[in-house]
Amino acid sequence: MKNRSLLSGIADRIDQGQEGASPARRSEVPQTGPFGSNLAGISNPRAPGQPDAAIQKSAIQRLHWVDPARCRLWEHHNRAYELLNAERCADLIAGFRTLGRQERPAIVRSLKGDARFDADGNEYDFEILSGARRHWTVSWLRAHDEANAAGEPYLLLIQVRDELDTAAAFELSDAENRGQRDISDYERSREYRWALKSLYDGNISRMAEAIQIDRSNLSRILALFDMPNEIVQAYPSILDIRTWHWRQLVPYFSSEAPGEQEASRRILACGRALAKARAEHAQHLPTTGAETLEALLEAARDKQRVSKRGVVVATINAQATGKLAVRIKRTTRGITLEIPRSSGATKPELHAALQQVIDDYFEE
Repeated sequence: MKNRSLLSGIADRIDQGQEGASPARRSEVPQTGPFGSNLAGISNPRAPGQPDAAIQKSAIQRLHWVDPARCRLWEHHNRAYELLNAERCADLIAGFRTLGRQERPAIVRSLKGDARFDADGNEYDFEILSGARRHWTVSWLRAHDEANAAGEPYLLLIQVRDELDTAAAFELSDAENRGQRDISDYERSREYRWALKSLYDGNISRMAEAIQIDRSNLSRILALFDMPNEIVQAYPSILDIRTWHWRQLVPYFSSEAPGEQEASRRILACGRALAKARAEHAQHLPTTGAETLEALLEAARDKQRVSKRGVVVATINAQATGKLAVRIKRTTRGITLEIPRSSGATKPELHAALQQVIDDYFEE
């Protein structure tokens, strides 16, 4: 309901600039919601499976089926497009296959003049404000030679919204993606930081009101972008970074106490070691954001071991209980293993874990 209210608010601000239109003209516009995302009753000569459909002139001006190669992401889109894959878009792939086409349009603006070309000279007609996953899915289906309901290559359904200025484009994109679980806190933090500076003059209260989010929640999301790069790179992916991770680490970086400052240096050293191990494709590294956070927090707490360059490089959990079964640390002298007695791991599990450690960390 909050997102629907926000979308309506954006639409109202846009409509204020069209009050001079005649009643007859306004009545021609199909009443499909502020952003026309419901395609009921709207057709188009290029709609897959509808070669003889009736044409609604006002709809054609707004909705089009295009080759996704004609579109590129808006530079301030909040999703990391390069991290999209068939797993993250599995729901859309299944839905497109079932329906034979896309039903919810991507929101775009037209590109004109020099803006049509990217740094490599590639030419585009539209920039996508909202709908990166839809664009990726259609591109993926085309790359795999899958056909739509009409037996043709899939096309991307777009809604052209050239009347949206930069602020409205950001607010629309944020409202559409706010409820998506697959967009990460770090992606949002990166985009929010840009918007705060560029669109809201650094005024957090003003931004919070504009996108209808609690000010304290907005502050926490914005603060996440202060996470040092050494820590960001320690994670398997930016998709694994959460706001509460930085809230647990930031006290070590904000305190002037010598002990806390020393702990912050150990955290950074741990982050660099994990990033290096990931770059070297080492085995048994933390596989989740929570495991990575635990390794960083342990570095902050464990002064004696870290002073010997003991860094957690992997943890293995018991299959039956999910509890920590083996913790693997790399030190200047080799590998250190911790095996809690209460993990619930079986002997075969522990034997297999130890054998894997030996295979991964010791040469023949």
